[in-house]
Amino acid sequence: MPRKARKFIGSAFTHNMVQGINKEYIFQKHKQKLKYILTMNKYSEKHNILIIAYCIMDNHAHILTYSENINNLSIFMKKTNTEYAKYYNKTQNRVGFVFRNRFDSKTIYNQEYLLQCIKYIHMNPVKSKVVKAEEEYEYSSYRNYLDNTKINSKILNLVFNSSENYIKEFQNIKYAPLNFEKEDVDLQKVLQKYCQLENINLSQIQKNNILVKKFISYLISNEYKFTKIEIAEILKISRGKLYRILS
Repeated sequence: MPRKARKFIGSAFTHNMVQGINKEYIFQKHKQKLKYILTMNKYSEKHNILIIAYCIMDNHAHILTYSENINNLSIFMKKTNTEYAKYYNKTQNRVGFVFRNRFDSKTIYNQEYLLQCIKYIHMNPVKSKVVKAEEEYEYSSYRNYLDNTKINSKILNLVFNSSENYIKEFQNIKYAPLNFEKEDVDLQKVLQKYCQLENINLSQIQKNNILVKKFISYLISNEYKFTKIEIAEILKISRGKLYRILS
């Protein structure tokens, strides 16, 4: 039975992705990837964000983060992307938006999913056939895990419950496609399908906390990675109510 992530439901572990506008190759050059990594590190320290794993590809980046205060994540991502966008526009002699949108973020629900995200992120360049093995890729956090002097012990304790003898467990994480970038999943259609299956309607769900929990369990079991904000909006309930139901 998988261990539960220590900060379950919500606020702590998040899998984030940024992408170039129109899928442009905004990280194509070596110095561009390094610039984004350095910028991430700078603002993660300033805003108490732990970067659990990352991978910078040519036109997008994955960043798995941990934060005690979820509000810090938005500040961290905004400042990182704003500084990089200014750098990119200046060096490329261009103007306008650099990123496709602010950023996409999915909550980590349990320890199993946390480990899968780490593996998924590090496998990006392998699945894209950029390299043959994760350790060959320069612009990810994979190599840091192989040398515990290069990774924060707090990260190791959060992920593996120990900062010692973790490398074998890290290397043995099994890969599973997460469909994080899947764009054709419409939460409204998912809700409609769920209501048909359960023979209920939205009004019934809104009035019954147990039904809200069952709907969220349905999303998790089917590996739909929607945020709590998205769920609250589609159910037409307040975020505060949703947080209370899940607490």
